[in-house]
Amino acid sequence: MLCFSKSPAQRRFTFSSWLGALLVILLSIVDVLAFRVEHLHGLLAYPVAVLPALPILWVIYETGRWLALEKDEFQRLLLIQCILAGVGGTLATTTVWGWLETFKLAPHLFPGLVYALFWMFAALSYPVVSRRYR
Repeated sequence: MLCFSKSPAQRRFTFSSWLGALLVILLSIVDVLAFRVEHLHGLLAYPVAVLPALPILWVIYETGRWLALEKDEFQRLLLIQCILAGVGGTLATTTVWGWLETFKLAPHLFPGLVYALFWMFAALSYPVVSRRYR
């Protein structure tokens, strides 16, 4: 998504997003090793448990920064519409899943996947959103 533009703000956003995704994966592995292999507990367990959330917070910040720095209003509009589609898709999916889970018709949805679900819906909406402007 948005890989074809050459604006510095967009290149920074793309780099930050990929780096953030890589860090989430790496820190998730650290978490699994710490808790399942080393059986981490006590006060140290709390900051280690939230480690994978830190890059997610950073990418959210970088998304807002990109929207503030991008000079191309059309590119900003596309990203905002994709973000809205991502939010809508995520809310719809987690709401339906939650009701199914309530009545034991679906397994528990790991909350850590919600952020990935959001970006999946945002990315899938990009061709639809951009086609409207051709």
